[in-house]
Amino acid sequence: MTSAAPAARTRRRIVRGTLAGSLLIVLSPVGVASRPAPAGAAPKPGAGRCLLPAPVSHRGYDRGVSENTLGAFRQALAAGSRRVEFDVRFTRDHHPVLMHDATVGRTTTGSGAVAGMSLAHFLSLRTEDGQRPPTLLQALSMLRGKVAEALVELKVVPGPSDLRALKDAYRRADAYRWASLTSFSPAALKAARSVPARKGLLSATPPSNALARRFGFVAVRYDHLSGARLRAYRGAGLPVYAWTPDDPADWRRLADAGVTRIVTDRTPAYLAWARRTCARGAPDT
Repeated sequence: MTSAAPAARTRRRIVRGTLAGSLLIVLSPVGVASRPAPAGAAPKPGAGRCLLPAPVSHRGYDRGVSENTLGAFRQALAAGSRRVEFDVRFTRDHHPVLMHDATVGRTTTGSGAVAGMSLAHFLSLRTEDGQRPPTLLQALSMLRGKVAEALVELKVVPGPSDLRALKDAYRRADAYRWASLTSFSPAALKAARSVPARKGLLSATPPSNALARRFGFVAVRYDHLSGARLRAYRGAGLPVYAWTPDDPADWRRLADAGVTRIVTDRTPAYLAWARRTCARGAPDT
């Protein structure tokens, strides 16, 4: 009797431990079982961890804050994103700065072309919500240690002096491993080949596998990404980013097709959709 009692207690502890573990799996949020999903990753449905394609916050912003600003990036981070995208141009004196358009009139209270103004002039600008458009170095320095990935889109082909400043910003921010260079222009990425960062080709239409293999990943406009093309990319081991889908029906289709990342203007909405999708126990993507 005395030897059987400890054994019985041991069996009861094992049973209680097993039940507790099962309860954790059932009650864990968004389908995450015994381990949480990686920081910044959206959930994916199915057994075990729940991971959908992680969102990349397009120009940082969602609503109510100026795009390509430090405030836009802070808002994306606060919403739960760990990946952001932004646009880079060069001033007349060859400093890389954040601006989508060739001119500053749409997003600031100033006017004129970025390429025609000095850095001092650019830094005197203000967005409609009172922010100062940042330099690339300011953006990278602010994001370092806070994001898993930044997509730095080159809007123009950098010249030799532009390239020196670009490389200096990457070096000073120690951004080589986490800030990928992207562009719709293969010539821009070729000009920046001496920057030891991952390169991604942006394209309105799906590039051929042969062209895509020249880069670390491709980012394609979402409504031109068919299931057949995605299967071909996946078969070739090519990461694919879907460019700016903002509707849940498109998120679902692209997740089912196996895209690597979803670049979106609606980070909070995407993350909320991902949580709901996992909570419903949708099939694995």
